[in-house]
Amino acid sequence: MKQDSKIVIPATLADKSLPNFFARWHWPQSPARQVTLDLRLTHFLAPWAITLIGAYAVWLKEHKKKDVQLGLDPASVSGAYAIRAGLLDLLGLPCPTDVGPSEAGQRTVSLTRIRKSADIPSYANTVMKLLAIGDEDIEGAVSYSLVELLRNVVQHSSSPIGGLSMAQYFPSTGLVEIIVADVGIGVQSSLVGSYPEIDNDFKALKFSMQPHVSGTFDPGSYGSMKDNAGLGLFFIKEITTLSGGGFFLGSGKMLANIWGDKKGKMHQGYHEARKGGWNGTFALLQLRRDTIGEFEALLQTCRELAAKAREDPSELSLDFLDEVPTIQGLTVVPVKEFEENVEEAARVRDTVVGPKLAGGEMVVLDFSGIRFATQSFVHACIYKVLRECRNVSSSLSIANCTASTKEAILAVAAYASVGVKN
Repeated sequence: MKQDSKIVIPATLADKSLPNFFARWHWPQSPARQVTLDLRLTHFLAPWAITLIGAYAVWLKEHKKKDVQLGLDPASVSGAYAIRAGLLDLLGLPCPTDVGPSEAGQRTVSLTRIRKSADIPSYANTVMKLLAIGDEDIEGAVSYSLVELLRNVVQHSSSPIGGLSMAQYFPSTGLVEIIVADVGIGVQSSLVGSYPEIDNDFKALKFSMQPHVSGTFDPGSYGSMKDNAGLGLFFIKEITTLSGGGFFLGSGKMLANIWGDKKGKMHQGYHEARKGGWNGTFALLQLRRDTIGEFEALLQTCRELAAKAREDPSELSLDFLDEVPTIQGLTVVPVKEFEENVEEAARVRDTVVGPKLAGGEMVVLDFSGIRFATQSFVHACIYKVLRECRNVSSSLSIANCTASTKEAILAVAAYASVGVKN
């Protein structure tokens, strides 16, 4: 049996490196007794990188019973950062006394494990004290989001190591980052008991961020839910969008990337890890002090959207994407090929879109190249699907819409929800 194994960590793991890291990272199953995570060639580590590496290392040590070691240079910027972030403490490894300088001004909450609900409030309070953001609205958003993310870990993840969290604030830029990771069953497995149609990671992430979705309750059982049941990820997604922040949610083979622009418009994309991925779930939230606005107003907007979803789920069940994901098994319908041809639109709907969705397959309607779609054309494309197919919320996406086309789609969705024919 091989006695040792070394895993070399990439040279740069900044925020923009996350999709590439996710796509390539894999969980080595070496028979070696000792595993060394080598960071000596790593020049930059973002908070998410420290947290994911830490979660993996703890999983190796406690769940796989490996002797985990770290290779790092304490005098380097990345090595010093890893030490100050608590990576060695997390693994019970001795910390060197001669550590390189820290980045000026940053405030970091070191890696912390969360195993039960009782751990969450005290940790959230510690985070807010140490970050000392000094802005009531962004503090409210950070605290709310952190608690919701950790609650998901405790209630749904079945993670053998619990959850691992870290937070950081950069006063010079006003950027706050919080990261929460587990090595549990993942989003798809946590939902499939209540939603059998959620049979892959793409569907799971899309569906999990819709309002009133929870693996704890049956679909539609609003009367038995607590007021906030199934709203955590939805609220975080909306807070991110409305405040011009960013939100990554990764689980299994899929990573969702959601961000809001200066006007509060949502943008989102998905990245598939064909060889990599994450065994469990992680979330990275990024918020900026100068764009968040009033937190109470953000929450009120979220509540109004959630209430609307109970009464009329048609709009919020639609998934609008900025681009077509490159995902295996996805049926992409290029709508431009039959633009404003209602007869052909109806044929494609009945022979392609409807049957694919009914079979649980995933479909993207790609509106690339269409500046404006009439309501009659959109009606021919999707009205019957919205009325008759139960898998729309998990399996249908709409990509590359202009603002006017989106309005036409939403209008048809509203008609479909109340049965008013166009």
